[in-house]
Amino acid sequence: MVMNPTSKFVKVVCVRCGNNQIVFGKSSIKVKCSKCNKLLVKTGGGKIKIKTLVREVLR
Repeated sequence: MVMNPTSKFVKVVCVRCGNNQIVFGKSSIKVKCSKCNKLLVKTGGGKIKIKTLVREVLR
């Protein structure tokens, strides 16, 4: 029996500069935009709290 993974990657776009970035759905650190340093993702109890627009969910 093969189990499906419960974690996913999420492609987000920065609302300030338009930069696309891929983040892990269960990240344990804050993620900032690599271009303008705006906060994109906060941590929260094993899941992320997205503070920007989601482009797509990757599997």
